[in-house]
Amino acid sequence: MPLLFAYRRWWCAVFFAVLLLPTIGLFTPDLPAPLRTVRAVPPLWWARATERLDPYINDNYGLRGLIMAANASFDRMVQSTGKRPVLIGSDGQLFYTGEGALDQTLGRVFRRGQMEALTRVAARMRDVLGKDGVKLVVLSPPNAQTVLSDHLPDWALSERRTPTEYDFAAETLPEQGVTFVDLRPVMTAALAGGPVYRKTDTHWNSRGALLAFNAAMDAAGLPDLRVDPAQALGPLQKVPTGDLSRFLGESKASGDVDFPPRGAMLPQPGLKPILGVMPPSPPNDPFESYAYDTGHAGPRILVIGDSFTQHFWPGLLASRTSAFAWTHHRNCRFSWSAVERFKPDIVIYVPVERSLPCTGTPAGLAMD
Repeated sequence: MPLLFAYRRWWCAVFFAVLLLPTIGLFTPDLPAPLRTVRAVPPLWWARATERLDPYINDNYGLRGLIMAANASFDRMVQSTGKRPVLIGSDGQLFYTGEGALDQTLGRVFRRGQMEALTRVAARMRDVLGKDGVKLVVLSPPNAQTVLSDHLPDWALSERRTPTEYDFAAETLPEQGVTFVDLRPVMTAALAGGPVYRKTDTHWNSRGALLAFNAAMDAAGLPDLRVDPAQALGPLQKVPTGDLSRFLGESKASGDVDFPPRGAMLPQPGLKPILGVMPPSPPNDPFESYAYDTGHAGPRILVIGDSFTQHFWPGLLASRTSAFAWTHHRNCRFSWSAVERFKPDIVIYVPVERSLPCTGTPAGLAMD
């Protein structure tokens, strides 16, 4: 038989060796890869194998890190991200495109009704808080592509439209008497002194978070609560790749850079949890609310934000306040009762740009 010809026997050996590689890879060293989300074979997998077993196989094959790294390298070479919510810009800059973020930055989407709802919520918050002498400050971390537009590909830049939703907020909120901080010029000007966003992550870096905090303190009329970047940030250093790289199957221990926090940006000692103030979080909710008494003098500050402040600002708040709290904005559907229970002196409403539009029924519209 032709299959038995000597020169074909070697090809058979190569063919079977290739088939065995994933199995061998289960027992050999591998490159770092994104965390596995399915670590165990589900019970009764044979009853519905396609539904129950496939996720385990897709997450636990051999040489997973090597294969994902090779695929990521190929994607970068051809500037492709498939269906993943990532855009590859110049100099390796990655941009999150989920939730319509890119179209929002470019002005290709403008949700007027939801932006007008934001204006009404902010105005109502201003009125209710103002009765008790509470200061409201609204600001929004810009999408990375809004500040780093020079890194966008030409086709994206050619699609720019005006006004954008951020333009609308920056214009209409001050007209309603709401204190609004436009962080776009703040972040753009800061680029001359170093990066303000991570290269492989959705978020700003420690420096961007600190600059925004200082801008919020200025807007609240408390410039003495500003934190000196020289005292709160170490020199730029290599850090692991961020969430956008993991979307592409990459994971490197030194694939990005950031300014290590120190001093006032670090977790502060002696904090005492304030119980019964913040709303309970659903199981597995990554945005768990918190409230703390610091034990020293200062204003009481409540932050209604998201991941751009949740873990970036606690040290800053703890070092500058007598008590501080954080809860998620829920796209304007946050718990107003938490505000009433915490009794803040200052409320900072700070949704990232892509979360500016109010969705659903805003809690702020029902405030009495």
